[in-house]
Amino acid sequence: MYKKTGYLQEPLKLFYVQDSTEWICPYHYHDFHKITFFLQGNVTYEVEGKSYILKPYDIICVAAGQLHRPIISDQKLYERIIAYIAPEWLYTYQQKACDFSPIFAPSHAPVLRQSSQTETLADTIRRLRQTWYEGQENKLLKDTIFLEAMLYLSEGLKKKTVTTVKLGNHNEKIQQIMSYIHCHLKEKLTIPILAEQFYVSPDHLMHLFKKETGYSVGTYITTRRLILAKHYMNAGLPLTEICYECGFTQYSTFYRAWKKYYRTKPRDRGSSVIDDRPLE
Repeated sequence: MYKKTGYLQEPLKLFYVQDSTEWICPYHYHDFHKITFFLQGNVTYEVEGKSYILKPYDIICVAAGQLHRPIISDQKLYERIIAYIAPEWLYTYQQKACDFSPIFAPSHAPVLRQSSQTETLADTIRRLRQTWYEGQENKLLKDTIFLEAMLYLSEGLKKKTVTTVKLGNHNEKIQQIMSYIHCHLKEKLTIPILAEQFYVSPDHLMHLFKKETGYSVGTYITTRRLILAKHYMNAGLPLTEICYECGFTQYSTFYRAWKKYYRTKPRDRGSSVIDDRPLE
C-alpha cells in the first residue's frame, strides 16, 4: 500500500529543501494540494504513472489524492521549495475573486514550464528562495511572496505563457487502463476483467502495469478506492455506504484495507500516523 504522507495543521505550509542523495521516493499521496517550485537537480517526476523530466523553475502541481513520486537520478544538488495547500486556503482566495483551483485542474499536465515571458514569476520564486538564504523566519513575508507567485502562475496559465510539460516515456495502454479504473471504481474490477477489456493477457497486464507504474494492479485499485473512501468520509457519509460506494463487496474487506492503509480504524474518521517532514 502507498501511504498518505506529510502533515498539515494550517492552511499553508512552506518548506525549502536541498539535498544531494540519489533516491527513488516511494509512491504516496497527500490529503492536501502540493506545489513544488523546482530549482535545480537531475530529477524525473512521476504523477499517476506519467513521468516528466524537470528543468529549473518548472512547477509541479499535485492535487490532493494524486499518487506521485520524484526520482533523483544522481547526487547532484536537488533544490526545491514545497508548498502544502489546504482546500480551505484555496477557498479563502476564491471568495476574494482569486480562483487558484485551475492550477490543479486535470485538464492539463501537472508539471508546468515558464516561457521567457514569465520572468516575473521566476523572479518571485527567486525572492521566495532568498528569504531562506537570508535566514528570515518571517512567515508572513514567505506566505505573501508565495501568494504573489500563485497570482503570476494563475495569470500565466490564462495567457498561456505558462505551458504544460510534455510527457516522458509512458505506455499509452497503461494510461488507458488507469483511466478506466478511475471511472469504474464502484464496479467489479479484476485482472481478468481488465485484460478482456483491453485485449491483453492477464500475465502481460500484470507485468506491464507493475513495470510502468511501480505498483500492482490490485494495489492500485485498492489505493484509489481508499482515497475515494476518505473523500466520502470527510463529507460525512455513513461507513457502510462508503464501503459499497467505493466498490468493496464486503465491509470486512473495506475495514481491513482501511486499517492497513491508514493504520487506524474507519470509525476514527481517517486519522493516521503520518510523517512529520515534507515528503516529495
